[in-house]
Amino acid sequence: MSPATRRLSVSQIASDFQQEQTFNDFLTNDFLRRLKVSTLQEAKQLPSSSLAQANIQQVGDSAWIPGKLHLQGSFGRDLKIMLGYNGNEGLVFTNPSVANDTSYDAFIESSFPSISPSVASRVQNELYPPPSDNTTYSDSIGRSSLTIAESSFVYNTVYLERAFGNQTYTYLFSVPPALHGDDIDYAFFNGPNDEVESAATAVALQEYITSFAATGMPSGPSLPQFPLYGNDGRIIKLNATSITESTDPIAIERCLFWQKALYY
Repeated sequence: MSPATRRLSVSQIASDFQQEQTFNDFLTNDFLRRLKVSTLQEAKQLPSSSLAQANIQQVGDSAWIPGKLHLQGSFGRDLKIMLGYNGNEGLVFTNPSVANDTSYDAFIESSFPSISPSVASRVQNELYPPPSDNTTYSDSIGRSSLTIAESSFVYNTVYLERAFGNQTYTYLFSVPPALHGDDIDYAFFNGPNDEVESAATAVALQEYITSFAATGMPSGPSLPQFPLYGNDGRIIKLNATSITESTDPIAIERCLFWQKALYY
């Protein structure tokens, strides 16, 4: 069997903190429950076939490739890449108790336990300053949500785009509320259901994905041409009422900061 030459990666998770939290949630809420045991020690006593079956049943987010490794060139290059992220990735992971500057500062320090005071200050005051007329968010929830989205999800697409010379394909899923994982119901659409607002958008996403898997180029009958990301950051934006070519609305300064992993 020939090695894989194409990769589809959506809503990637990035930080060690988020990785550990996701693993712990999986371990306690899914893996042990599937095995009908309550501790990892009890799980170790089970046959390997039982462990394998429980593991197969759990499919996590996309495989994580740290952005710092991309900067170092430590990755395979013989791939064609299609990427996707959602417009509101961070909200479902945002603690509603983060309601002011003090609790936001505590959130940053607890999320990145190894962060130095100077780096924490840069995050809190320069990259994600308190809400004002000059910020894209209007309250502390929006501030925290954007921090989580960019540090843990959105910028992973940029790391891969840059690593592959911007010769990648990227979509932005913007069907409201566009939360983390909302595009999965569209990718696996199989008829009307309450989770899919627009069947046309779901079919379009499926056509882009399947054509990319087959040919290395996302396309579809009567669909807008899917551009290469390129130096201009061109993407396809999927909404409930339209599918359009657009420019990736990323913030390069913040992206480069997170990729350097200065918070370790």
